[in-house]
Amino acid sequence: MPDVMTLVGLIEPGPPIRVLLVPESSPLAQGVPTWVAGFAEGSSTVVLLPQRTPVYPDGGLEEVLAHEVAHVLIARASGGRPVPRWFHEGIAMVAGRSWGLQDRTRLALDLLWGAKVPLHRLDDLFHGDEADVRRAYALAGALVQDLLERYGPGLPRALLSRMARGERFEEALRQMTGATLFDVDEIFLARQTLLRRWFPVVTSGAALWFGITVMAIVAAWKRRRRRREQLARLAAEEETAARTARAAEETAALDARDHDDWPVN
Repeated sequence: MPDVMTLVGLIEPGPPIRVLLVPESSPLAQGVPTWVAGFAEGSSTVVLLPQRTPVYPDGGLEEVLAHEVAHVLIARASGGRPVPRWFHEGIAMVAGRSWGLQDRTRLALDLLWGAKVPLHRLDDLFHGDEADVRRAYALAGALVQDLLERYGPGLPRALLSRMARGERFEEALRQMTGATLFDVDEIFLARQTLLRRWFPVVTSGAALWFGITVMAIVAAWKRRRRRREQLARLAAEEETAARTARAAEETAALDARDHDDWPVN
């Protein structure tokens, strides 16, 4: 919690946060999509579904807990004022774990083959199917990570602090960065260069295992080729030895016949 509090700008965490560990048989679990491993209710309760862990964007139960606690603390840091879902989730992803290769790979694949999602429509993806939600998480995490890279790790606490004093999110963001939501969207897309798009793909786990598989196939092919060459060489050597033996036998037979034809003294 101290790291999350620092991230969102809270000196005191506030009232205790109740954490519920919920089995699949619970009505709470049955009331949310199967790909949801946890959620925050208001500013005081976190619900965790351990049997569904791990699930993207979190890798384990501790990460889910940190992610959902971050949602509660973001709500407290903003004074309960509305924060866009993409910013909420992006900050929670940073709180739950560092921005990693899996996120960069998802982002690269989305930028390469997915249709562009304007920032003002990004929140809608969180209400879609599982594929939409995963895409929304990848984009939200990337956007927030991009903001942190450009404006520093103190941006969330400064922005949420301004909101707690009554500013709307868009106005607080503009005051802190000089950028509108439209600017944030355009700058983010412009910064995703061809190298940043392709590098995560070619270094992803799938690409790594594909490369290992290809190398294994090539190595097996080379071993079989060497084996065939060795067998061919052995067969040639055996054929040469057999010809030599036959020639020796024929020579011996000729010598014996010639010896039999010699005159007897």
